[in-house]
Amino acid sequence: MRILEYFIYLILKILSILPQRIQYFLGRFLGIVFYMSFKERREISRWNLKKCFPEKSETEIKLILKQSFIRLGESLFEFLNAFWASNKKLEKLIINFNDLKNTTNNLDPSKGKLLLFMHTPNLDFVVRAASLFMPVSGMARPQSNKIVDNLFKASRKKFTERIFNPKEILELLNYLKIGKTCLYAPDQDYGYKNSIFVNFFGHKALTVKFPYIAKRRAKCDVYIFSLEKKGFKYEANLEKILLDGTDMEKDLRQINYKIEKIISKRPENYLWSHRRFKNRPEGEKSFYPQNLLRRRS
Repeated sequence: MRILEYFIYLILKILSILPQRIQYFLGRFLGIVFYMSFKERREISRWNLKKCFPEKSETEIKLILKQSFIRLGESLFEFLNAFWASNKKLEKLIINFNDLKNTTNNLDPSKGKLLLFMHTPNLDFVVRAASLFMPVSGMARPQSNKIVDNLFKASRKKFTERIFNPKEILELLNYLKIGKTCLYAPDQDYGYKNSIFVNFFGHKALTVKFPYIAKRRAKCDVYIFSLEKKGFKYEANLEKILLDGTDMEKDLRQINYKIEKIISKRPENYLWSHRRFKNRPEGEKSFYPQNLLRRRS
């Protein structure tokens, strides 16, 4: 297993030093392969898109669907850049780096900051980008594949202060209480426990309570951090969300609405292949057709 890990590591290292334009075209080619190969994930994505954008035609849905898989292919190389690229190189890729750096430098250092972000194909690249502006920690579940899990852990340790597992919620809250910055992705169905149903793209979706709890108990500021691709570069965005910490459904709805706005601007840059609406309120029929209902998330 060790030899295989080192071999994969070596191949990925070689891919990481390819010129960006070559990475771009290889990524797009891989995305087309993914689109043609992963039928089940493609159909879940198509269903989610149709339900979330009922106003769009079948042609528009198909175009977004294909572009989303192409972005998935491109994101492999963005992950490699998150792992190996220098801060200097990445800073040059963010067109508004200096402006946003000035903004983050002026944030209150004594107050905890919860940075919400979304499950985009280039998730680790987004985390690495956030770390360029301030020291960050995060939360992640272990990967079922040991080689992939080791690679992710090695990557994330390079640019985060700490990675919490989902059982360490209290530790994460304490981190926020002492003025630390933590990244958290609230946009998946994590099950009924610790979640409530809140509208998301016009459908009831289980939405995790943690951002509300963090605001209420840690008295932290809550932001949404996102990257928008601009050709071969990116624009980083940090938006403060004014939660009051007294009305859970209202606060979580506001978060979902902010996420919807970002996704709607560039829907191809979102990971649609998860069953975001798999759990339903009691008595409500399944969101997905039977052939798309399986144990995997």
